[in-house]
Amino acid sequence: MNGNRLKDRRISEGLTITELARLSNISTKVISQTERLLRDPSEVTKRKILNGLNAAKKPKEKPYDFEYIFPRMDGD
Repeated sequence: MNGNRLKDRRISEGLTITELARLSNISTKVISQTERLLRDPSEVTKRKILNGLNAAKKPKEKPYDFEYIFPRMDGD
């Protein structure tokens, strides 16, 4: 799990935790805990976060890849 990559991309897109939570349709608590590596959300939740992050991108920009935002760690 790499929460710091999520936080970096969220900030680069100009989103607050609240805005990303709204776009992702999940709680701010889940976003915050994921960024701080306190939670490893389910794949469904990760996909919701990714969809929210991609919704903030400009139409012609390449969407973020799941493995880029949530890289698999050894042992996963």
